[in-house]
Amino acid sequence: MKTKNSIIILAIALLSSCDVLDQKPTNNVSDSEVGSSASAAATLLNGAYHRLAANNYYGGGYFTTTVALASDNTEWVGSYQFLGNFDQHNYQADNSANLSAWYAIYSAINAANQTIKLTSDVSGISEAEKNRIIAEATIIRSLGLFDLARTWGNIPVIKEATTSPTQFNGVKQSDAKTVYQTVINDILSVRNNLALPKNRSNAYISQPVADAFLARVYLYLEDWANAEKYASQVISQTDFYELVPISDWLANKQTKESIFELAYSSSFSNEYYYYWQRAGGGRQEIGLSPELFDLITSPKTGGDRAILVSDDSTPTERLLTAKLYWRDANDDDPAYVFRLAEQYLIRSEARAKLGNVNGAIDDLNTIRQRSHVAEYDGSVAQTDVISAIDQERRIELAFEPHRWFDLVRTNRAVEVLGIDSHYTLFPIPNTDVLVDEDLEQNKGY
Repeated sequence: MKTKNSIIILAIALLSSCDVLDQKPTNNVSDSEVGSSASAAATLLNGAYHRLAANNYYGGGYFTTTVALASDNTEWVGSYQFLGNFDQHNYQADNSANLSAWYAIYSAINAANQTIKLTSDVSGISEAEKNRIIAEATIIRSLGLFDLARTWGNIPVIKEATTSPTQFNGVKQSDAKTVYQTVINDILSVRNNLALPKNRSNAYISQPVADAFLARVYLYLEDWANAEKYASQVISQTDFYELVPISDWLANKQTKESIFELAYSSSFSNEYYYYWQRAGGGRQEIGLSPELFDLITSPKTGGDRAILVSDDSTPTERLLTAKLYWRDANDDDPAYVFRLAEQYLIRSEARAKLGNVNGAIDDLNTIRQRSHVAEYDGSVAQTDVISAIDQERRIELAFEPHRWFDLVRTNRAVEVLGIDSHYTLFPIPNTDVLVDEDLEQNKGY
C-alpha cells in the first residue's frame, strides 16, 4: 500500500531531514539522539504539531479547501480544475488535491506515532512530562483519524510508529463509526495526563481541548448526552474561555474564544489566504456563495459577523471574499481547530435532540447575542429549533471545516446539494488502491 509504505518515508523525513520542520535545527532530531536528550521529546512533539498545521492539512491547503468547496457555503472562482471538481461534485480517485490531503493527514498521524514511541525511551525527563507529551501526540493522532474517517469513511487505522515498509500489510479499513469510537477511547485514555489551560497556551493541546474534541465526536455519533456533557465541561471553564466580540476575534490571535488554534508566522505561513484572496500573490480559488454572503451580511442573521466578509466584485466578475484570511501581510492567520462558539452550538443541538428545547434556545441565543442578532423567538417545535441551530452553525462556523460535514452527518447533503449519494464520501486515492490489496475503494468510484 502506498499509504502504508510511504509512512516509513515520512518517518525518516520527520526524524532526519532539516527541510521538513521549517528548516530549524530545534525541530530536527535524529533517531539516535532521542534517548539521550530530554529536549528531543519536545522537538518530536513540535514536529507533530507542525504536521497538523501543514499546508495540505489545517494550513489552508487541500484538506480545508476541498471540504469548503464541497459545501454550499462556497463556490469555485479560480482556474484549478482539480479544486473545481469539489464544487461541481465530480471528484474522482485520481484527483491530486484529494491525494495530497490524504497523505498530509497520514503524515501528521505518523509524526504523532513517532513521538509516542520514541518519547517512551527519552531519559532525563519526569514521568508527568513524558505522559503529557504522549497525551498531546495522541490527541494529534486522534484528530487525524477523525478527519480521515469523516472525509473518506472507511480508512486504515494506523496507531504504531512505522519501522518497515511491510509493517501494516493486512491492516483492513475500519468504518467511520468504529474509528470514532477508537478516537474516543484514545482521548479518554490520555485526558488526565494533559495540562490545564493555565499551564499551556491555546496554541497547544490542554485538557479542555480533549473535552471539546469528545463533544464533537459524540455529536457525530449522535450520543447527545455525552455531547452535552463534554461541551458543558468546556463552557464551564470561564476562567480560561469566553466569547469575545467579533471585531476582537478578527483583529487578534490567541483570544479567549479559542480553545485550540494553530499558530503561524511569516516563515511558516497559513496558506488559506492563497485560496481566498488575490492580495499577496494569492490566486483566489474560493468565493462565498451568494446565499451565505446574504446570511452573513444581513443584520437579522449575521449581525456583527458582516465584518468578516467583503464584496470585491467588478462589473465583469463576482468575488465575495472572506476577510478572515489576509489580516496582514505576514500570512500568519491562525487555523481554528476548536472554538468556544462551536461548543455552545454542539450543546444546543444535543439539548434539542434530548428534548430540552428551552436549554437549546438559550445556547443558540448566547451565540446570537454575541453578534448582536435578535434572539430566536420562533417556534419551539424540536425540528424548527434544530433548523435554526443548523443555520447558526452555517453562519458562525462558515470559515472553518464544518459545513460540508454537517450536511453529511445529518444526511442532508444529497438533498441540499443535489448530488449522488456516493459523493458524500471522498474517494480513496487510486494510487493506493492499485498497489494495496487490503484497500477497498468507496462505492461509486
